[in-house]
Amino acid sequence: MSFSRYFLKVALPTAVFKVGNSSHKIDTDNFFENNFISGFCIDSRKIKQGEIFLALEGENVDGHDFVEDAIKNGAIGIIINQEKEWILQKIKKDVLSGKLIIIVKNTLNALIQLAKVWRSRFCYPVVGITGSVGKTTTKEIVSHIFKIVNFTAYVSYKNQNSLIGLCLNILNMRKDHKVAVFEVGISKIGEMEVKADILRPTIALITCIAHSHTYGLGKLLDIANQKNQIFKYFNSCDIGIINGDQPILSNNNYNYPTISFGMKIKNHLRAGKIRIEYEKNGNDLHTNFMLKIYNQKISLRLKGNHEGLIYNSLAASSIAYLLGISVNDIIKGLQTFSGVESRFEKKIASCGNGTIINDCYNANPKSMKAAIFAFSRIKCSGVKIAVLGDMLELGEREVFWHRQVGRVLRKVLDLDFLILVGNLAKHIAKTAPMKINIIFVSDWIDAEKVVRDILKKYPKNHSFVLAKSSKAMNLNKMVEQLSN
Repeated sequence: MSFSRYFLKVALPTAVFKVGNSSHKIDTDNFFENNFISGFCIDSRKIKQGEIFLALEGENVDGHDFVEDAIKNGAIGIIINQEKEWILQKIKKDVLSGKLIIIVKNTLNALIQLAKVWRSRFCYPVVGITGSVGKTTTKEIVSHIFKIVNFTAYVSYKNQNSLIGLCLNILNMRKDHKVAVFEVGISKIGEMEVKADILRPTIALITCIAHSHTYGLGKLLDIANQKNQIFKYFNSCDIGIINGDQPILSNNNYNYPTISFGMKIKNHLRAGKIRIEYEKNGNDLHTNFMLKIYNQKISLRLKGNHEGLIYNSLAASSIAYLLGISVNDIIKGLQTFSGVESRFEKKIASCGNGTIINDCYNANPKSMKAAIFAFSRIKCSGVKIAVLGDMLELGEREVFWHRQVGRVLRKVLDLDFLILVGNLAKHIAKTAPMKINIIFVSDWIDAEKVVRDILKKYPKNHSFVLAKSSKAMNLNKMVEQLSN
């Protein structure tokens, strides 16, 4: 499914189109007849055959500086800002020869407009997943269920949930898909309304509301109001999915059909009789529970012991059920799902005798608490080490929330070492149990050295290390070093 001249003209009506570096107007019809435009790319290093390079201006990097690299790497054309047209004069004519050049006032706005027009061409269901915690895992469970049943779908790549990421993923929709699923993240007031207008989901899900990005979004009620904007452009036949265990979501009067998931009896999809157990003759924990989908009840077992996985499974099941996937196939998908990178991911330590639990993708008070409790359920013959770093973007109550983490640690009876990374994490120590050995470090490099030394002291028994912090603290690099 090619991006035709007609589509580009409709999406970018004020753009200047030309072929090659020429000052006079050139008829582009021959170009579109002879070339297949397969997509758009913003990274000059990752250009694929038939793609157009779109030069975006970022805070630290300007894509216009890499236009020539993009063309040399195979870009079939470029989209640049009008004020940067002078860069074409610096590129040799033979490099630009035969390349489509599209000149616009603002390349970011052009990308948004391309995505909006492209989205309007598809009538199949479009799913938007948002929430303070669990967006990526829910989306990946849905994707796994699709693969189990050979359900042709487009699912957005990894955690690309920014405005740019959303637009680029929308441009990957194709007519042979039965559904498209997108992750939608926000960190500022007003972002969701913009993204919902571009995406126009027909099914939208909110995983939960928690204290995350409070610096940009405000208090809990403000966060809920912003997340609810994903439903703003719903038609009467579109369907919302909400976490029914949270009154801040379930007590709303929605103007469209909604279904709810959670552990309370009132939910349409519910988990009950939850038991977390070790596998027979094994060291891995699994979670057993009774899944109720409306009037159907099924027993199932998930790999892992994280409470968030239960909610993510319920959320994913809600989406799959609405799309007509059978309950039996949903169960198959849930029971064979093995997790997502950097979300309570187990890695074998290369130094000493131990397992590193990588939960470094991001952190807020809710996800930190869930990770600590899941870590506390793990049996350990060696020592238990928690490496906790700063939780960022929490606004004026950031100190309070870090002290709350210390209070959560009081419920963990078998934690031996607590390594605190960063300035905010130091506040955890003020409320943490005094019996724990607490070590302060400034960054992941120092944390890695401390963990390595501790593991080497206990070579005979198997130890466990939990690594959890906001992404910017780079604890994932510590995990990489310890598990290589």
